[in-house]
Amino acid sequence: MKRITIVLILVLILHSLTVYAQINNAGFEGGIHKNEMDYKKTKQYKEVIFLTGKPILLEGKVEIKIKDKKLEYKYELSSKDGQATLKRDIELERIIDDNSHPSQRIEVNNILDYDEEIIVKDNGNQITYTLVDYQFHNSTIDDNQPIVDFYSGNWLGTKTYSINQNEGQVVVEITGNIYGYDHYWGATETQKIHKDINYSLNLGDTTLNWYGYADVDVSFNRTKNIEYFENVAYLSSFDGGYTLTEQEETIMEYKYDLPYLNQNNVVAELRNKGKGVERFETLPTQKKMYIPKFEDIKGYWAEWDIKKLAGLQIIDTDGKYFGGNLPIERQEFAKWIAKAMKLVKDENKPKRSYVKPEVNPPVFSDVTREHPDYEYIKAIKEKGIMNGVGDNKFMPEGNLTRAQAVTIIIRALGVERLAPNPPFTTIFKDDDEIPEWAKKSVYVADQIGLAKGTPEGYFYPNDYMTRAEAAVFLNRFISYLQEDFKTYYRDMILGY
Repeated sequence: MKRITIVLILVLILHSLTVYAQINNAGFEGGIHKNEMDYKKTKQYKEVIFLTGKPILLEGKVEIKIKDKKLEYKYELSSKDGQATLKRDIELERIIDDNSHPSQRIEVNNILDYDEEIIVKDNGNQITYTLVDYQFHNSTIDDNQPIVDFYSGNWLGTKTYSINQNEGQVVVEITGNIYGYDHYWGATETQKIHKDINYSLNLGDTTLNWYGYADVDVSFNRTKNIEYFENVAYLSSFDGGYTLTEQEETIMEYKYDLPYLNQNNVVAELRNKGKGVERFETLPTQKKMYIPKFEDIKGYWAEWDIKKLAGLQIIDTDGKYFGGNLPIERQEFAKWIAKAMKLVKDENKPKRSYVKPEVNPPVFSDVTREHPDYEYIKAIKEKGIMNGVGDNKFMPEGNLTRAQAVTIIIRALGVERLAPNPPFTTIFKDDDEIPEWAKKSVYVADQIGLAKGTPEGYFYPNDYMTRAEAAVFLNRFISYLQEDFKTYYRDMILGY
């Protein structure tokens, strides 16, 4: 097997994935696989190759195996007509540095072995393309924020193939960029890849030379959606309810500019230009959500937001009344955020009768371990989303202001950098009442559509937020994670 060493330097923090930052990583060839988020399975895979002078769609399987500090890929692909086949094996060594940065991780991957062969049959002739040299360098940075992992990267590569051992060669130069995020409510990764192809074939008296290029855009998306279904049965204890669905979709779009060859293998002036789309979709999973029975929300202005959060079990539904006009307490808002982002694992798992006591003191002096929401407040603190009110106190029963709520959400996203350097003003008429510590967060929340003032243009930053307002605000935040992130990381990058 041909041995080639490739160093991939990945600066990343792994969130829900344990192998690499890329969510849809089946290599750097521009192919897509049907993602079931299980890296030990053999997956359906598609890839388009262009080195023959024609786009050829190959389909088959890629097998990804994790063996301690090694990652192995094995591709077996063919065209639908059986006239083209591809076999590719990759073995990578993983070197991980967990100590250089408290919130980042460096991973260096060396490809220990690489072997690739493409066989194409055309008009009774068989042509074999064998990879004889491969130079590749990749760097990706992953930034771990309290509830979102952001990452981006780029790579350069040159693949050199021999044609029928010594009849010629094809050189494919590759540049690629990757953009992605991953959070509880969804994940999107977009790759933009450009390939320059230089072909040279010895025909005896003459040499056939041509140049072409291809652009491949790959986008993977995983989204949780919430949809309301009306109960058409009139005589029932409920009028309808929400359903939580989750679906994954991978799209590969490509366009190419390649030569036309006549019967005498002469390159024509007219170019072979075109484009195509391939995709994988998984069948959506569905889960019915609980139906709240609050007696004070029917016809209420925030009824549907409250129902949605209650159905997700973010809001407690034990009581008969919601109390939408009451101010929300800090402990309750912390719990809502932690439950909405699933910051506490196995929260519904039955607790053991004996739990090993923690060695460290409680996260806040006024929130003991016996507090019913201790685990949620602890998670919020450890993620850096809510830091208390000073003097190691959380003030759990204190009321939450609108400025505090917005600051908490923007801090959770980790996008304060979108605000300009001070001094600056927001669009709100009561800008001078916004505390300095909240100014950037309020500005950013307005820019990305999370903060909405009154129709008259006021924000009222120091007013207490009601439970209904908090439900609407949090629901808007969840919708933002579901849809707007995808717009930034897929639609805008790919020009949809």
